[in-house]
Amino acid sequence: MPSTLDARSLTAALDRTGDLVRLRPQIVGRFYGDGNRLGQRPANAPRPAYYQPERWIGSATPASNPPSIPSGGISACADLAHQHQPIALRDLVAQPEIGPRLLGEKRFTQHQGEFRVLIKLLDAVCPIPFHIHADDRFVSQNPGVYPNERFGKDEAYHFLDAPKGNCPYTHLGLYPGVTAKDIIAAMRRSTDHVIELSPGGYQNFGQGFVARAGLLHRPGTALTLEIQQPSDVYTFFQADFGGQPLDPAILHPGFKTLEEAAERVINWSDNLTPGLLEASRLKPTAVAPGGPIVVSASGATVEWIYPPTASTKFSGLRITVQSATTIRWPEPAVLFVWKGRGELNGTPIQGGGGKATDSDEFFIGQQAGQRGLEIKNTGQQPLVVFALFAQQL
Repeated sequence: MPSTLDARSLTAALDRTGDLVRLRPQIVGRFYGDGNRLGQRPANAPRPAYYQPERWIGSATPASNPPSIPSGGISACADLAHQHQPIALRDLVAQPEIGPRLLGEKRFTQHQGEFRVLIKLLDAVCPIPFHIHADDRFVSQNPGVYPNERFGKDEAYHFLDAPKGNCPYTHLGLYPGVTAKDIIAAMRRSTDHVIELSPGGYQNFGQGFVARAGLLHRPGTALTLEIQQPSDVYTFFQADFGGQPLDPAILHPGFKTLEEAAERVINWSDNLTPGLLEASRLKPTAVAPGGPIVVSASGATVEWIYPPTASTKFSGLRITVQSATTIRWPEPAVLFVWKGRGELNGTPIQGGGGKATDSDEFFIGQQAGQRGLEIKNTGQQPLVVFALFAQQL
């Protein structure tokens, strides 16, 4: 599709919207259960053939699922179509005539027309199994393990103000002295034995954690805004889920045995670092004056929830608007409206507090961010918006 898009009509459309691209919500199927906090189905609907515990936001990455669960996950533009089909965001930014405008010349060239970040809402009814993501180096050097992937995965979490579920704890890393033999032995006993090997921390509203590639972790059940590299690589170190054994195709794809996976993808020195869990906790920090983020009105609070120091692969802001503000930043971004009602450069926006609306997700072209975004609160409660950025150049 990218080579056949009508660049002239797309340019005219971007001129009309000021480089704001409204996106359609993308709910992704998975094998693990959802809490229906994203409004995936009516309350009395029958159990689905598969669950839908994730919403992918501003995504150019397809989900890797076992057979019978669709892949999905590719974000589509709500107002731009080609031959009566919505244009995928990844196709739009890959266009030689359009991509440099939306991504910036430098990013378009260095990243081959890609916006390299993946954002999710996680609505897990039970903790996602204890697992690990390989790093960039391992993925690039071992194409046979992850044949459809190009990147490893740093990721980070922000816990949203919504019902937390029955296990709102994040586990990260290992207690000192734990070995690969300990993990495998614990897996053969039960999931509970595995989790005893890893420190856990409560998922406080408005805080989060960063889980860098190579670190074992288990996300909990708090409704979570997650940001990560555009990749779906993983290896589980938990042999059962919900009392049922996990299929090897799900458990350790690409590896013959768990022992092989433990030896090759676990960063043992990092996982055994004393104090790793609390050192990885993220608390909102005010945007400092004189930096790349410029706020020119006092009607909002602007904070880093994923600071650039947490990972070079992504960053993100929480913008809480009481009245109105104008904010500028130098790079393209994804804007996600969490709660409240307002306007973005005059365009109506509304967040559903979890449930998707038709005006809560936007791609913000580089030029739009550099010109400045006027965000106005037109509702009765604070307007909460997240601005999410891709890999640093």
